[in-house]
Formats: sequence, structure tokens, C-alpha cells
Amino acid sequence: MLEELLERLKHPDQWVRVETLRILAMVEETRALPAIAEVYRNDPEAGVRQVASWAGQIIYAAKRRTQSQSAVAPSPPPDRQEALLRSLIEKDHRTYDQMQIALQQEELIEAQRKAAFTPLPPSHAPLDLMRLLDAGLSEDFFS
Repeated sequence: MLEELLERLKHPDQWVRVETLRILAMVEETRALPAIAEVYRNDPEAGVRQVASWAGQIIYAAKRRTQSQSAVAPSPPPDRQEALLRSLIEKDHRTYDQMQIALQQEELIEAQRKAAFTPLPPSHAPLDLMRLLDAGLSEDFFS
């Protein structure tokens, strides 16, 4: 599971990288610190580097806490940690999909708004009531 998250830090979409950093910070995954430091040093997006700094600080503080505490509280079993990570990743995928759909809808609305107005040709013009009445009163109509 950790390997999947670390791979997502290399995803071309900056929002996937940001959400992955948030997930790693929420679960305080100390094994991810080297990868987060790499993102902080080398990511092309300033916003992603800022989130990497934030996540790194949270995880580093968690690492210092666990090192300074004695083994009073046992850590959650690995299967529960794994289930939590899976849940967060699935939520992240759904959020990403919803963001992509919203972006596509926004682009479609914007394109429709920018489309130039062209008058309809006479064949598509609104119905002329007099023409309809004439057609309805013609002899062809009754036969």
C-alpha cells in the first residue's frame, strides 16, 4: 500500500500528488519522509512543494513523538492500518473523479457560452401560425 502511495507522488497531475501528501500526513507515515523530501526539493509546482513541506513537518513531528515515547500504547495492528490506507485512497480516487467531471462540465459550459450566436435558417425558424392555418385549411388536409 505504501508503495502505491509513493508512486502517486510521481503522478503528472499536481492534485493527485497533493492528495497523496495529505493522506501520508493524516496517517503519519514516517517511512515516506525521504520521498516527501524529494517532492519538496524537486517538484515543479510551488503549491505541491508547500504541501510537501507541511506534510513533512507533520510526519517528522510524529516520528519524534514516537521516538521519545516509551512503548506504552501499542500501535494499531497492520491490517487496520492497511484498511485505513485503502479507505483513504479510495476516497481520494472518488474525489479526483468528481473533480475531473466538474472540470469537464465547466469547460463544456464555457465553450457553449463562447460559441457565436448564429441565426437559424428559415427552414428552422419558429412556426408561422398563419402558414399552419393555411396548411390546416387546405383541401389536402381533409382528404
